[in-house]
Amino acid sequence: MRKYYPIFASICISLLIGGCTKKELQTNKPVDNIFISNGAVTTPVKSEKVIKAKIIKMQENTILVADNEEEHGLYQVTLGKSMGDISQFSPGNLIEIGFDGLVLESYPAVIANPDYIRFLETSDDFVGLYHNIFIKLFETDSALNSDIDFIALDLTEDEILTPSEKNALLYLFWSATQIETRLATFEDLLSENLITVDDSTGFAHLDTSILFSMETSELDDASFKFTAEKWRSSLGSYVFYDCIARKNNGVWDYEIGSEMIS
Repeated sequence: MRKYYPIFASICISLLIGGCTKKELQTNKPVDNIFISNGAVTTPVKSEKVIKAKIIKMQENTILVADNEEEHGLYQVTLGKSMGDISQFSPGNLIEIGFDGLVLESYPAVIANPDYIRFLETSDDFVGLYHNIFIKLFETDSALNSDIDFIALDLTEDEILTPSEKNALLYLFWSATQIETRLATFEDLLSENLITVDDSTGFAHLDTSILFSMETSELDDASFKFTAEKWRSSLGSYVFYDCIARKNNGVWDYEIGSEMIS
């Protein structure tokens, strides 16, 4: 029987219902913080709650961020005109967000009333890089994707992403494909009876799902090697092999060494 993870059930429910409720976060004691607008330091403000996060995606007056200290902390931050110009920020930047402690309970959770956003440091947009790789793989040999109703991502051999970044990647992949997406390994799917194995031949296949996986080397200066695969059956898979990701002028891109199909 199919098992669904609660996090994605909540995604579906929030989309169908389209409603949000307010939830009070556990707050820290108010501290003085500096509000930064358009690169200029202005009036100090007091914020009930402060989080440090990485920018995952920017779109008009909202930014999607992953909390550095909370594995499943994914937030959409709504920015008012008083926040100033945020074009100075980019995905991968580490920022500090001060707000009133209230979030709208949906997925991702919404911080609707930020007091300030402060740039902390430049970092790497690995989530955007991985998303581009997996979308490229998803669109390659699209016949393997036929009639699927969920996507499994196996990132157990990945050396780069943090837990919160993996969670953000799941959300971006789901947003792009509109197909339920969750972390799972071949063994997980086998234990859930989602992979059928013929006892006489050993032939294995997924009926209505597909398994993506990515294996990476350790980060070496500004590059790493990786192999990415999507698997539907023993005779139905596609692999990006002997690939390398490099950082050039602050931007990550990748090259596919070779492609294999079975």
